[in-house]
Amino acid sequence: MSGQYDFKKEWEKTRDQLAKFSREAAKVAKKGEKELVKFSRRSKLHIDATAISLKKEHLYYLIGKEYTKEGMPAEPTPKLSKLINDLKKADRDQQALDRKLKQKEK
Repeated sequence: MSGQYDFKKEWEKTRDQLAKFSREAAKVAKKGEKELVKFSRRSKLHIDATAISLKKEHLYYLIGKEYTKEGMPAEPTPKLSKLINDLKKADRDQQALDRKLKQKEK
């Protein structure tokens, strides 16, 4: 029975390798978690930018509809003024989001 395998020596080596592997896996997981958070924040900004673009498009439609409904008035009606102000606010919001997106890309 001289061919017996010494499990104690091999277990020490295996345990050290497993400990090293678990430390490396934890580092990779933390790095992946940080990247996932960055990606989700950027994605949220892109979704918000898309939503504002759709809102602006809808406001353009409503402004045009109101303008033709009123027979192309020289002075804007109160409803038309409100829609135009909403459009200006949406423009400002979109510009702010664009700045945030450019800042995140750097």
